[in-house]
Amino acid sequence: MKYQFERTRSDFWITVYENDDAYSISTNDRYVDIINYFFPILERNSPTKWRRSENYANMSNLWLPEGCYDQNIMTEFINWSGEVTNDVLWLGLNKNIKEYFDDELNYCIASDFNIVYGEGRTEIGEAEYQLKYNIKDLSVKERAQYVDMIMSKMLDNCKYIPFNNRLNWCVSPMPATECGKTKLAWRMAEEISKQLRLSFIEPILSCDKPQMKQLSTKEKIGTWEKIYYNDGVILDNQVRGKNVIVVDDLYQSGTTMWEYAKFLKTLGARFVFGIVCVKSLRDSDNT
Repeated sequence: MKYQFERTRSDFWITVYENDDAYSISTNDRYVDIINYFFPILERNSPTKWRRSENYANMSNLWLPEGCYDQNIMTEFINWSGEVTNDVLWLGLNKNIKEYFDDELNYCIASDFNIVYGEGRTEIGEAEYQLKYNIKDLSVKERAQYVDMIMSKMLDNCKYIPFNNRLNWCVSPMPATECGKTKLAWRMAEEISKQLRLSFIEPILSCDKPQMKQLSTKEKIGTWEKIYYNDGVILDNQVRGKNVIVVDDLYQSGTTMWEYAKFLKTLGARFVFGIVCVKSLRDSDNT
C-alpha cells in the first residue's frame, strides 16, 4: 500500500510504502530533520537509518522492517504526515532566487496562498488584504474577526516549529522604521511572541529604504545588503546562538525573507524559521 502526502507547490512531501510487514518512508532531504524531531523513534528503530536515494535527487529513504516499528506509532505518523504536508505551505528556494541563496533560511511556512487562480482570494488571503490595505474602512467587529482568523491560524501553524528548548528561541518581524511598528506584519510578530512567551527582537530600520517594487531580484538583494552591512538595521538584542522565528504577512519571491535570514546568520543566529500569513500565487516580484 502506498500513502502519498503532498500539496501543490509546497516543498515538503512524504511517501509511505507498506509492503510485507515493512514500511519505507521517503521525503525531501531537507525535511528529514523535521520528521526526526517529531518522530525520533523511527530513525532510532531503523537498521539502515536515513539514506540518500541513489536514483532520485534530493530524496532520502528510511526502512523499517518487521519488528522495528510499533503499529500505533506508524498510524500516528501517517496521520501526522497528512497534516504537516497539507495544513501549511512549506516554502523552499524557487527558480528566481535559488542562485543567490543556499541554507540561510532553514524552513518557512505559509498559512495558504492569498489567491486561488480563477476563484479569487482565499479566506485568510481576504483577511490579510483587508487588514493591510482596507483597515480604515473596517468596522471594529470586522477588524476583530479578521485579526482573530489570522492569529488563530498563525499560532496553530507554530506547532510545526521544532522548538526543543524554548529559552533559545525568539521572534522577529521584518526590519521596519518606527512607523512600521503599527503595520500588520509587526503586530503579528508581537502577538506570536506574546502568546508563545518568547523574547521579541526589534529590527529597526535606521535609514531610508528605497522603493523596491520595480527592482529585479539581483537589484533588491544588492539594496538590502547595502542596508544590512552599513548599519542600516539595528537589533535591540543579540541573536548569537539563538533560534529566530521571522514573521511576515506576505511571501512573494522570498528575496526579502531569505536576505534577512542571511543577515541574522551573519550575526550568529543558529536557526531561522520563517512563518508568513500568505504566499502569493507567483514566485516573482513586481517587475
